[in-house]
Amino acid sequence: MATTPLSDSSAGAVEQRAGAVLFSWAVFPIAFVGSVALSIRVVDDAGPRGLALAVGIAFGYAIVVVGERLYPFVRDWNRNHDDIPTDAAWMGSTLVIGSAIGPAMTALGAWLGAGLSAQLGSQLWPTDWHLAAQLALALVVVEFFQYWMHRFGHEVELLWRLHATHHSAPRLYWLNASRFHLLEIALLNAGFIVPLAALGAEWPVFMLWIVASSVHGICQHANMQIRCGPLNWIFSMAELHRWHHSQLVRESNTNYGLNLIVWDIVFGTRFLPADRKPPEEIGIPDLSAFPMTWWAQLWAPLRWARIKRESAADATA
Repeated sequence: MATTPLSDSSAGAVEQRAGAVLFSWAVFPIAFVGSVALSIRVVDDAGPRGLALAVGIAFGYAIVVVGERLYPFVRDWNRNHDDIPTDAAWMGSTLVIGSAIGPAMTALGAWLGAGLSAQLGSQLWPTDWHLAAQLALALVVVEFFQYWMHRFGHEVELLWRLHATHHSAPRLYWLNASRFHLLEIALLNAGFIVPLAALGAEWPVFMLWIVASSVHGICQHANMQIRCGPLNWIFSMAELHRWHHSQLVRESNTNYGLNLIVWDIVFGTRFLPADRKPPEEIGIPDLSAFPMTWWAQLWAPLRWARIKRESAADATA
């Protein structure tokens, strides 16, 4: 699939409007830093845990939802592609599965951490650091596990059956940041909770990671004009992630970072060409028979042979 040169204007592109350049450079730092700062403020004021989580996420989501309407990256991506019910169902599923497995994963991590602490004779997590510094450490630690989970989701056929759900999205916008199969969400949650619990991180770190990851995720998938410049060497932001949703395998099998791009740099999978724009047509072209409703996608891994057979028949029709 061809991509569009930077100098060309495509059917889906939008005209620049007043403030577009300023918006594109400012929107991610404001949404990300503002969300985290608000949550830290509530923690410092000894506010309720739920409030600390809610204010941070609400701030980031509000900016992205409004920003998509004011400064869209692709005009057509703001049109309903009959995907909203599916994406909304996956978002609800994500919340349910995270809540369901959280206590068990925390207990497992605490058990592992007790053994590590006993062997080392000291606490592992730097609880005396400022919360912002603890969050930065948590992002790097968790990213290592989630990088490999994500990469294996592309390279291991059995796991691709799950991860294909995410790549089935016909467009990128804030709501499909949660389009992940339940089993993959369970694995990703385990990769977040167990390491931090084993290292001895306390609840504000878990809460801040959820806020940071949630806001980063919707910015990463947002249909907004976003430019990050040097931050593209730190965060796995939209300019990088849009290539990850390319229909070309050599482009989509890159930029595996969920929040940070650091491990892509280390393992050589970072991809951000400067000579062309990311593709506007996304999805999985060789899986044309992949279902597009939540219920059917839930069972898709068990119907994989049929999906591949029907997709092959479509290709030869």
